Amino acid sequence: MATTSTIKYPSFDLLEATIDRDLSYKNYQSLKPVKSGYAISRIGFDFAYSRWQSFLNGLPDDTFVATKQLYGQPLVISFYSKYWNGKGAEYLKQLSNLHKEVKANGGSLILISAEALNEELANMVFRNNLSLTFYFDQNNSIAEQLGVYSENDPIWNWFAGIDLNVPLLSTFVIATGNIVVFDHNHRDHDEILSNYEIIKAVSDSAYISNLLLSA
Repeated sequence: MATTSTIKYPSFDLLEATIDRDLSYKNYQSLKPVKSGYAISRIGFDFAYSRWQSFLNGLPDDTFVATKQLYGQPLVISFYSKYWNGKGAEYLKQLSNLHKEVKANGGSLILISAEALNEELANMVFRNNLSLTFYFDQNNSIAEQLGVYSENDPIWNWFAGIDLNVPLLSTFVIATGNIVVFDHNHRDHDEILSNYEIIKAVSDSAYISNLLLSA
């Protein structure tokens, strides 16, 4: 015997629909690290003492004074975050080994991190006897300027095991005319950072800058 359903559903009035205005559309833009040959605007360092920390052979080095003279020489700029774990630690060791050679060739090497100096970082630097200068950029403004950080393309889109959006492990050499003369990052290149290419970029840039000053 056939039966008929007696369940009645309430009628739906389209006027009752509400729009969730919190879901705004975002135009996806992939990370675009700057490349060699790019001209960039001058890096906007804040020269307040609290934004800088230098280490020499693992110990705090108060003899380093960050000044605008940094703009008159080639800059090796590298981005670091503790959230890169062991890979980040190895990166710091390599850059520490480059520290003296960069300086000897007329440049400066600066590590940029969004994380303020803490005991964990200080202990790691001490244990590994590192010589490095850190600049703390909490808003990642410099990383964003160089295309290695973006809120629209978080780093976990590219690497598993990183739960916080941090800058790419990356290194740039910037000549005195704000021209990028070397670039390397752990997304677009293999993981081997060439010491030779960094030193050559610094040396060539310093040589050209000295020629221009003496002309």
